[in-house]
This record gives sequence, structure tokens and C-alpha cells, in this order.
Amino acid sequence: MNRREFLQTTAAVGAVICSGSLLLPQDALAVTNMADFWLKSRFLEARRADTGEKQLIRFYDQQYGYDPYGYRAACWLLRDAKDRNAMVSVDIGLLNLVYAIQEWARMSGRTNPLITVNSAYRTPRRNAVIEGAARHSLHIQGRAIDITMRGVDLRQIEAMAKYFKVGGVGIYRSFIHLDTGRVRSWRG
Repeated sequence: MNRREFLQTTAAVGAVICSGSLLLPQDALAVTNMADFWLKSRFLEARRADTGEKQLIRFYDQQYGYDPYGYRAACWLLRDAKDRNAMVSVDIGLLNLVYAIQEWARMSGRTNPLITVNSAYRTPRRNAVIEGAARHSLHIQGRAIDITMRGVDLRQIEAMAKYFKVGGVGIYRSFIHLDTGRVRSWRG
């Protein structure tokens, strides 16, 4: 990219950020080199709706790779707190997807796009008593999460999740479901 292209891109990004709307996924990611996007350290900043606990977790270090302590902290945050704090190994692809969406919001100028986790891992026992839950839900495998994000509309999260084509995207009235199953989308 030459200087003129850089200045045009920066001006366009600034105009979109100042207008208060998020960049489209392809525009937000064009601002940075995609290789750099995936090589830098990855953080999740999230809070649980049911317990109120809030954490900033680095699960990937740009120098050393995946951080086992950060990964365990993410698994703990995404545990089934309503069924004896049961934990499972959460799909790393799910963590990467949530990171990418949160980082996209940051790149688009959102300050503190805190993720609120409504549901993540569920034990099969608890999943069975949730009205409307799929019998073979990816939640019971640690491959699904239901979230909202401060300052980001659900439709914007939906657009970004679909851009990455990682798995299922279900948009509901008050949250969005993301998973690492087959690529599909629905409205609930």
C-alpha cells in the first residue's frame, strides 16, 4: 500500500468511526494486515451474566502461541456455573471467533466492547431441562456460546460472525448464538 492509498483508507476509516457506525467486516479487516491480526496476542474481555464475574483473558501470546493458563481461565469463565461449575475443554476455534468479533469492534472504534456471556458450556443434564434447547446442542460439547456485546448491535455481530464462516449463527431477540458446527444461520 502506498502513502496515498494509506491516507485514503485512514480517512475512510475515520469517517466511519466518527459517524458512530461499525465498519463492515471486510472494511475493518482491510485496515490491518490479516496475518498481523491472527499473529498478535489474543485477549477476551468478558463478563458472565449469571455470576457477574468479569475477566480479561489472554489465551494466545504472539511470541509463545496458545497460553495454557489463559486457555484454562477461558474454560473456567465459560463453565456451566448453574450445574456445579462443571467445566469442559472449550473449542479453541470458538475462542478465536469471539476474539475476532471483539477485536473487530475495537478496530472499528468501539471503546470497551465488553462481551456478556449468557450461556456457554452446558452439562447434558442442564441442557435437557432448558426449554427450546437442541437435544444435541453444541453447548454440551463446549462449541457454542450465547453473547451480547456492549455498544454493538446484534445484527453487526451477526455480520461479522457470518464473514468468518466458522459455524452456526443464530440471532435471537436479546442475544446471539455462535458455534463451531456446520456453517448455517437462523432467527430464533
